[in-house]
Amino acid sequence: MSDQRSELSPLEEILRWFRAPSHLERQRELLDPEGWTQVLELYSQAMQVAVAMTDDKGRLLGACHNPQPIWSLARDPKSDTAARCIFCLHSNEAEGAGCTAAADAHRTGSVVLVHDPAGLAHVAVPLVLGDRHYGTLLAGQVFDRDPEPAGVKWAAKEFGLSEQMLRDAAARQVPMNRTNLGMYGSLLLALGQAVLGQRHSSILKRKLFVSDTELQSVNQELQAANAQLELKVAELSKSNGEKSVLLQEVHHRVNNNLQVIASLLRMQAESFGDNQLAEALRTSQHRIESMALIHAQLYDATDLRHVDFAEYCERLAENLLMSYGVDRDRIALSVKMGGVTLSVDQAIPAGLILGELITNAIKYAFPDGRRGSIRLEGGHDQKRVSLALIDDGVGFDQARHGTSRGLNIVSILCKQLRATSEQTRGPGVVFRMTFPTS
Repeated sequence: MSDQRSELSPLEEILRWFRAPSHLERQRELLDPEGWTQVLELYSQAMQVAVAMTDDKGRLLGACHNPQPIWSLARDPKSDTAARCIFCLHSNEAEGAGCTAAADAHRTGSVVLVHDPAGLAHVAVPLVLGDRHYGTLLAGQVFDRDPEPAGVKWAAKEFGLSEQMLRDAAARQVPMNRTNLGMYGSLLLALGQAVLGQRHSSILKRKLFVSDTELQSVNQELQAANAQLELKVAELSKSNGEKSVLLQEVHHRVNNNLQVIASLLRMQAESFGDNQLAEALRTSQHRIESMALIHAQLYDATDLRHVDFAEYCERLAENLLMSYGVDRDRIALSVKMGGVTLSVDQAIPAGLILGELITNAIKYAFPDGRRGSIRLEGGHDQKRVSLALIDDGVGFDQARHGTSRGLNIVSILCKQLRATSEQTRGPGVVFRMTFPTS
């Protein structure tokens, strides 16, 4: 597993350490020999045994505390890279040979007592945090009995040592019984786990402090960025407000201009009396007023992109009925648009179409004081808008449509809307059209 560090922020580093840290990275921080030196030195001097710490592979970390005479004798003949236990004379190079104390401590999670043929004994104590084994503490390197000549001879031959030197080293030590050594191991287990937990807590606190500092810095940057964003939002809001006011003013002026044109047409029509030219001028006047009505409605609206078409249709029909002097007790009007809203580009041609149809119904559907009703209906889904005019007048005949100019205008405007339309003849007239939503 690679132990190469990447360039991470303190916050990213602590999150990685909490969630899925590198085993070697945690091991390096938790088993840093400098952090263990004082406690291991005190333990070794108090118990008068050698103490050393290894990683999870059995490799020595830091120094051996209170090394016994056998330490130098056992280590000098072979290099530190030799695969062997650092506390006994067993070699791990031969298959099936060697000290397995560290592995056994890891496997069992408890103290393991080991002694070799030369009479040298030690204990292995696992260092476990959660479900992860990080290393081993070894204590002892003492003789648990007077060494037997055969054992000394074996050790001397195995490592090329002097038998006399091994006997002298053993003679300078008082043998320690296994019960005492096991007790020392249990104490070391409790001590090791306590220190490991304390180091883990200290590392977390340090990393949390670093991350908190980093978070405070990031928070300050976010606050500064948020302040800048609020300024931009305020500027955009002001700009949008100005544009909305300007657009409302445009609709207001368009409405005024169209109303002026409609007034001029009305005045001109009045000068011609009731002849055909005057009627044509009044029809044009109504068409201009139907367009002006859209701009007048947008001037008072909060949404300047869409027209409430139900409201528009009701106002349009009321204006036309009033313009033609229709008795409202004779011809009833109803508008059911189902919340139809249209863009300005669609509302103008659709309004002109309905204006032509309403005018046609007013003029021809109810002759000789006939009573009846005009209904405007509409609806929409995500794809299409539907509009309809329904009257219960005298029906569709040539007399009712003396000329086809108005229907030609309706046909042209339907093409502009990409609308499909149908007209039903019978008792009264039903005109329906549908067109795509914008």
